Amino acid sequence: MTPTSVLLAPDHAARADRAVPPGRRRRARGWLLAGLCGLWLLEGRLLSRGAVYPGQTGGHHAHLVVWIAGLLVALCVLPWAPLALRAAAAVGVSWSATGYLMAAGLHLPVWGLTESAALLVLLAVVAWRAPVPAAVPAGVALAAGVLVAPVRDTNVPGTAVVVYALIVAGVTSAGLCLRYRDAERALAVAAARDAERLELAGELHDFVAHHVAAMTLLAKATGSVAEDERVAASLRDIQTAGDEALTSARRLLRVLHQDAPHRAPLPGLDGVRELVDDFRSTGQGPVRVDLHVDPGFGAGLPPELAASVHRIVAEGLANVAKHSPGASAVRVTLREAERSLFVSVRDDGPAGQPAQCAPEDTGGLGLVGLTERADAIGGSLTAGPVPGGGWEVLAVLPVQQ
Repeated sequence: MTPTSVLLAPDHAARADRAVPPGRRRRARGWLLAGLCGLWLLEGRLLSRGAVYPGQTGGHHAHLVVWIAGLLVALCVLPWAPLALRAAAAVGVSWSATGYLMAAGLHLPVWGLTESAALLVLLAVVAWRAPVPAAVPAGVALAAGVLVAPVRDTNVPGTAVVVYALIVAGVTSAGLCLRYRDAERALAVAAARDAERLELAGELHDFVAHHVAAMTLLAKATGSVAEDERVAASLRDIQTAGDEALTSARRLLRVLHQDAPHRAPLPGLDGVRELVDDFRSTGQGPVRVDLHVDPGFGAGLPPELAASVHRIVAEGLANVAKHSPGASAVRVTLREAERSLFVSVRDDGPAGQPAQCAPEDTGGLGLVGLTERADAIGGSLTAGPVPGGGWEVLAVLPVQQ
């Protein structure tokens, strides 16, 4: 998959919209609408004071057309309909107002400030999020609507048109840059998830191969001492089926990992204390690191769960080192309750990320892979600020009994 293929994906806008936390999206939209509303009121004040050109009638009527067109186009910024439909409505309103004013010969020195600003906002959003088949014609029509606004005035200087053209080019470039950034981010997240799935596939092979090999050996040993020939034949069939299953699993694993490096042995719970000790020795500044493990935690824990606990603690400590340089204390907690494992890495540093954000929104891709791992084994992983200050990575993993 290439960045171009992501740019052309029809659900790209939906993925980009989900990537922005809802609180941040609402705040940005509120500021934008407040700015457009203020500009619209200011423009109404200017239009009400505007003088009618000598020999021209209906000037105040033209002012009203421009003012109402600005309001209608600004309303198209609100998410009341799909983006393509709102862009088409804005283009229809803008071009209708322009056609009416030019056909009636009503040229105004005020060029529709609110209308142009709203068209520029829609142009940026279309270049950012709309699918390419709809973005190209909608973007051209929106850009033309902005460029034609100063032409309503017969005395418009050529430099004004050039300035408007430069603004349109800058807004379009900004939207395309945002589209490319989201495409790169989507590719990175997909790569992190694929890598974690490959790792899980390898671990599944390791665990299943161990148990199937044990079953095959038991069937072989029992068949060698079985007195009933039918029982012995059945056990030989079980042994053959087990050998075939192992061969198929190894073949599939080679296909999955043909381009991947050799995997290291799976880490376990014994390595968690080493992770904490390494963090203490390599951490910047006097950071206190406490490790709290409930008595009996991990007793008889399957290898895949032990490996997941180790990976979560390692990624949580790495997050503290990268994103919480001001932390003075880190607490790693491992406990078991209600047939679930609770793995927590919490620091007291300033929470630099917004609340209610998903792991893929925090900037790091390690948490994306760990979320994939937790989901695969029926658990969950969250990361975010906690009451009282600080940041916590918390995983809840089910214990299979």
